[in-house]
Amino acid sequence: MLISKTLRCKVFNPTKRKLQSLTPEYLNFQIYVRSGRDFGIYSLTKATFDFKYKRKARKKKQPMPLHNQSTKFRITNNKLTPYWFRIPVKGKRGGIWLPIKPHENIDFTWEIREAKLFKREKDFWIYITIRKEVSLKTSYSSVLALDIGEKVIAAAVLSSVRKPIFLGREVRGIRRHHAWLRKRLQERGLFKKLKEMRGKEKRRVELVLHEVSKYIVELAEENNSVIVLGDLKGIRKGSKGKRFNRIINSFPFNKLSFFIEYKAHLKGIAVVKVKEDYTSKTCSRCGEKGKRIKQGLFKCPHCGYQANADFNGAMNILKRSLSYMLSDGAVAFSPEPPMTEMTRAEAH
Repeated sequence: MLISKTLRCKVFNPTKRKLQSLTPEYLNFQIYVRSGRDFGIYSLTKATFDFKYKRKARKKKQPMPLHNQSTKFRITNNKLTPYWFRIPVKGKRGGIWLPIKPHENIDFTWEIREAKLFKREKDFWIYITIRKEVSLKTSYSSVLALDIGEKVIAAAVLSSVRKPIFLGREVRGIRRHHAWLRKRLQERGLFKKLKEMRGKEKRRVELVLHEVSKYIVELAEENNSVIVLGDLKGIRKGSKGKRFNRIINSFPFNKLSFFIEYKAHLKGIAVVKVKEDYTSKTCSRCGEKGKRIKQGLFKCPHCGYQANADFNGAMNILKRSLSYMLSDGAVAFSPEPPMTEMTRAEAH
């Protein structure tokens, strides 16, 4: 399967001469986006924008698309930075070579696709899309099931161990703190401070999500596990109260799911999604309908089983995934996980 990612590269310390070529090209492109008038843009850049972005673009500042046929990478022994990127500029034969600093080392086994040029305050940035063909393993010795929830961002359980692993508890606290802080700043009319903190919450949460997804993939790789996620559709339904709804609606469930899938595929690990219906209300021991006594506690009135609600949900996803895989044959196991009474009943 093909996977792609974006390299965020800062144009590092360009010379005045290169800026004198780059800046007019970028500004002329912005004029073309707003008014349709061409005061000097490289022809392939203009054609790429017209073909791919013009219909969707609003008449405001837009990143300048750079077609992969007009760009090029190279590595040098330059002490400033080893990475250089060539972009096209109208009237400049061969374009201009710019020193760039990517957010991660560049693996040139990836295929370079389209790039985009941004300007943020005084700095230029180039976002480069690269892609690669990867092969996913078809044989696993265990399953790593995940319940992505509200109080704990991810509850994990391995089929070979069946002990709970709780990850990302701090996300809910970050959301609550920033919601409280925004309210206080608004009440006091400190709108300048409010603007300064914009984006800080997102960065803090994304940092946690990256750490959680990295840990999950490393755990799956270590145990030769296929990763199973509950389908997140409808996760925001059923919440009560304005304050609770605001917290739930701001939770980045889909983003965490994307991070896990992307990082797992890079390692050749498959990610399977199963229906999550009633996993939070069903007893993972007897299969009967139970109750969440409170946000973090599940209790079954039929067999008396009590457990952390997120762990109970993860166990139900694990059982459901084993049933799906054993009956459908979508993922082969080698060796097969032992069939317990729970999994045997679920498989039939």
